[in-house]
Amino acid sequence: MNPRIYEANLENFAHIRALISKSARILQSQYYKQAEIETALELVRGIEELIAAGSFLVAEYEKKIIGCGGWAIDVSEPQKAEIRGFFVHPDFARRGVATLLLATCENKCLQRGIQALYLTATLSGEPFYKKGGFSEFGRFKQCLSNGESFELVKMAKEIQRVNA
Repeated sequence: MNPRIYEANLENFAHIRALISKSARILQSQYYKQAEIETALELVRGIEELIAAGSFLVAEYEKKIIGCGGWAIDVSEPQKAEIRGFFVHPDFARRGVATLLLATCENKCLQRGIQALYLTATLSGEPFYKKGGFSEFGRFKQCLSNGESFELVKMAKEIQRVNA
């Protein structure tokens, strides 16, 4: 399998939202209660702004969007960027899609002079980001609108250009 990675556009948005919902509901079910997952989907926002900024990517395979993710440059510290909106279709989980998306994001960030990345991971995403070189620097419980709480992990990573 060799997915095509490209910058998302607003025409992709409905497919991206459907992917995010399916991915969260299935891949997070081992870590969170269903009520937590459903309400936590409210926390996934700002994708349209990332698309408009040209900093949101999709992975496509056989004309279907199977993964997505992007970054937002930190306004107060422009040498840092936040990794955002990483989701993979459950049928393609653990097949390298997220790894390819993250590597592409890192390369694009390096081209823009970014030296460090940070993110807020779900419990289901934490092992993936650790494998990708991110280190935990905090945990917290996000209060949700239905009264549930959703445990999340703050992580960061320094990045640098590798000269071959």
